[in-house]
Amino acid sequence: MIGIEGNPRTVRSSSDRAIHTVLVLAGLDTGGTEKIVNMLAHHRSNRGDRITVVAVNADDPVSFFSYRNDIDVLALGNPRGPRFLTSIRRLWRLRRALRRLRPDVTLSFLTKINVLTAIASTGLGTCLVLSERNNFLVQKMHPLWHGAFRWAARGTRLVMQTGQAKAALPPSLRAKAVVIPNPVAPPAEAWKSASWRPHFIAAGRLDPQKGFDLLVDAFARILPHVPSASLSIFGEGPDRGTLEAQIGELGLAERVRLPGRVSSPDDWMAAGCVFVLSSRFEGFPNVLIEALSRSAPVVAFDCPWGPADILRDAPGYPLVPAGDIQALADAMVRVSLDASLRRRMADAGPVIAGKYSTATVFARWDALIDDALSERHARVGAGGISRLGGIPGPV
Repeated sequence: MIGIEGNPRTVRSSSDRAIHTVLVLAGLDTGGTEKIVNMLAHHRSNRGDRITVVAVNADDPVSFFSYRNDIDVLALGNPRGPRFLTSIRRLWRLRRALRRLRPDVTLSFLTKINVLTAIASTGLGTCLVLSERNNFLVQKMHPLWHGAFRWAARGTRLVMQTGQAKAALPPSLRAKAVVIPNPVAPPAEAWKSASWRPHFIAAGRLDPQKGFDLLVDAFARILPHVPSASLSIFGEGPDRGTLEAQIGELGLAERVRLPGRVSSPDDWMAAGCVFVLSSRFEGFPNVLIEALSRSAPVVAFDCPWGPADILRDAPGYPLVPAGDIQALADAMVRVSLDASLRRRMADAGPVIAGKYSTATVFARWDALIDDALSERHARVGAGGISRLGGIPGPV
């Protein structure tokens, strides 16, 4: 590990030709992007890459998802001040870091970080791969970022998480985008579901995107039909106070818990029996597949994007029209009262989740990276400028 803007330690495999792969993301907290970057970093390290993780907005290199000692973590610091000036400072720090690190491959994650990384990488000769992780159609951000992303992605490899996300791209970007969903690690051992009780669980950041306010309203409506029901929502975020007030106003303080963050899906899955995805929108709902891999009955809003891609070929799973609170409540009641449906879900869940195994998904990442490196080498061999001099613009 290294400190804020420290000098990264060189870690190489037995070969002096080890690929230096840099992964760029915003922070090192508990989100889905942070988790996937952590998994991908360890996977590429196991293949022999030298790995550096660059957290553009982090004040220190301490990560919620821990990294091995042979993976360097670089925190660039989170500048304060007017938004425009902070963006310029982040760009300058990132450019300086990438010039010093001299990566063979740079993988960037999320819209704003993608834009900054594309600009900062210009002329450095790195293979640049941008990965869009959220729903850019509804995610709140200044329109300039969306325009800048279209510019940034024009000359790079572009990874989307779902077919719906790829279809939403402008035609010029859609043609070269590839779909690589998130990998989900299976449970360490065969998962044994808790004895049945109508305890619903949800997990995610406590913010409007995750729709936990909608879930609390839906839960209140099921109690006349399932009087012993309870609900636990795992996570932290800015909406904790609002949710606590809502729970109190509905008289649900004895039925609804907000236990906070946990480190493993096993921790929140052990707390209940039925998983509910109430998001208003998603990039790709990792928690949904994590619940499926543990044989949990699942109820989900058919929000953009992700749930339909995951459950399209899984008949019987209640995909509820996005935002329809009464339909969500009806589906929760149906799963509670139909034991045969729950058994079918328990059998089907691990099969569905198996399509997103780490081996399957990381093989796609490896193929993409290998192809990008081959193209880069071909350009250099055909008379392009070597990496020491810099290829004009990202590959």
